[in-house]
Amino acid sequence: MNQILSTSMPIDNKKKKSGQYYTPDDVALIMSEWLSKCEGENICDVACGTTSSILKFFGIAILIFGIFLAGTGVYAIYKNQSYQQEQNLEPTISIENKTENTVMLRITHKRNIAKVEYGWNDEEKTVVNGNNGKYLETEIKIPSGTNTLHVLVVDETGKEMTYEKQYEMESKINLEVTGNKIKITYDGDTKISYMTYRWDEEEETTVEINNTSIDKEIDAIKGLHTLTVVVVDENNNTDTKQQKINGVSKPKITMGIDEQQQHFVIQASDEEQLSKIRFVLNKDEENQSYFVNLEEQNLKEIQYVVPFELKQGENIIEVTVYNTNGVSEETGVVRFVK
Repeated sequence: MNQILSTSMPIDNKKKKSGQYYTPDDVALIMSEWLSKCEGENICDVACGTTSSILKFFGIAILIFGIFLAGTGVYAIYKNQSYQQEQNLEPTISIENKTENTVMLRITHKRNIAKVEYGWNDEEKTVVNGNNGKYLETEIKIPSGTNTLHVLVVDETGKEMTYEKQYEMESKINLEVTGNKIKITYDGDTKISYMTYRWDEEEETTVEINNTSIDKEIDAIKGLHTLTVVVVDENNNTDTKQQKINGVSKPKITMGIDEQQQHFVIQASDEEQLSKIRFVLNKDEENQSYFVNLEEQNLKEIQYVVPFELKQGENIIEVTVYNTNGVSEETGVVRFVK
């Protein structure tokens, strides 16, 4: 601007000496002369008010940014408070031992309880209606052995919460394996109504007891299988025991007479291997037993003719056959009249 003024009008030396080159009137005069020479209708000074506009822009931007930061902080505080409130709305689940084989499940909630489901391991769950109350309790029986209790609580909004706890209770049921027989024993303080047993997933067998103890023998089945025994007392309390048992084969015996009717004939077989035959013929005062050793013959079946001739009148024989697993089978008393 000073350059324009310096070329458009004479310099006043007095003004230069006083440090004042041009007055506002001088500037206005020069600008009017310059603008009169410009073509077009609209003339704009692009620098006019620029600093002020920039300051206003940054001021507004800082204000908006401050509002955004404040809003974000308020939202974060609100969200954290909402989360804490939501956490405080979760149910309180407690399980306490009530008796030797039962626990008491207690649930309290600030919201209404819609329902509660509980069950042991992967078995079917029991459903308890919450009746939209804020407190619920129920008594649960503990099965014998090592088991995990699973609890599911559902509130009025459909929100779910799960809980689980493992329990270990020793069974009073005793299983003793002897050959292909299994002896089941149990001693309790309360009268036992009945017991059930089953192999693997087969149909269970029920045995009436009506006593405070059990002494029952059952047959094992060949191979490795799972035996489940359940004892139920008169108060409907249950005791369960599950055990894997490797069942072995049992010998088979058929008795006969030879064609001349002079000797007993023993026919024996086994899926594994026969080890020996024991028989008692026409019991005398000494009740003498005779043995036939078969272990070195590797036989699964045999037809053995008793070397003693039958006497006139009644003849009696009792036979027991053993296999290599120590399992035996008896014929009981067999009679033949000659």
